[in-house]
Amino acid sequence: MVGTQAEAVGLYIGLNLILTLVLAILVVRQRAKNEISLGTGGNDDMERAIRAHGNNVEYVAIALPGLIALALLGASTTLIHVAGLLVTVGRVGHAIGITNGISLFRQIGTLSTWIGVLALGVGCLWIVFG
Repeated sequence: MVGTQAEAVGLYIGLNLILTLVLAILVVRQRAKNEISLGTGGNDDMERAIRAHGNNVEYVAIALPGLIALALLGASTTLIHVAGLLVTVGRVGHAIGITNGISLFRQIGTLSTWIGVLALGVGCLWIVFG
């Protein structure tokens, strides 16, 4: 496992950046496949690809600064790994679920993400006020 706080944060930033890029590529592929230049064109696959990417960006945008804050506050690498793993696995699960219409993956991915984000928020507050 990655040792320092900065390395742990770097791991989850790297993984989530790559996931975001993969989801963006899937949107572009759907656009090319269905000849849709803007919006969804009423295509369900296009809608799912757009939402998988957009939803990922929405959560990653709040989670990654939380990871950075934990590292700057001197949190344990264990806390950083737990929160980072919950968010990352949650985002992958959600993307698989929404893209393929698998409700269980989507639900578990959302729950995992929420628990990870909660851990980030509580961890920051615990260190600041603890």
